[in-house]
Amino acid sequence: MTTPFIDVRARRPQQHEALMIELQEEAGFAYYRDILLFAAALGFRHNRHAPVTATHGDPIRYETLTSPAFSEALINMIAANVITDDPEIMDAARIEQRINIFETYANGGLEFIQEQVNIRSQPAARVVIDLVAEAFSESSGAKPASIEELLNGWAGGSA
Repeated sequence: MTTPFIDVRARRPQQHEALMIELQEEAGFAYYRDILLFAAALGFRHNRHAPVTATHGDPIRYETLTSPAFSEALINMIAANVITDDPEIMDAARIEQRINIFETYANGGLEFIQEQVNIRSQPAARVVIDLVAEAFSESSGAKPASIEELLNGWAGGSA
């Protein structure tokens, strides 16, 4: 579902540049792309979103952002869960809107990480480890689901 004819890019929020550098240097995130993907998932999980008002550095090309196999699905799933009454949000022509939604959740996730760093008085790497461990302990990890459960979840029922 890539859009080669449109130069779509994800922006890095300026107010979190120091945190992103720390996450890259200390928490094992190889690329800014990986930080934004993690932060967007975290922001969505905690319903944290904030508009990106100022940016830093070069925006990340869509092709680079979506090079990990799961990332395009993550971007699309966040948008589909935010814009629930408009199935055309998944249309190729609306990729920029999906990226904008992704950016707001990534920014919200970065805000959440920074708050946790401040509250816990721990380095960002330790906070990330704790957040991942908390997510797994709360959900008891991945569970197998039947086809019926998956279809019911897709149709809006409980899985």
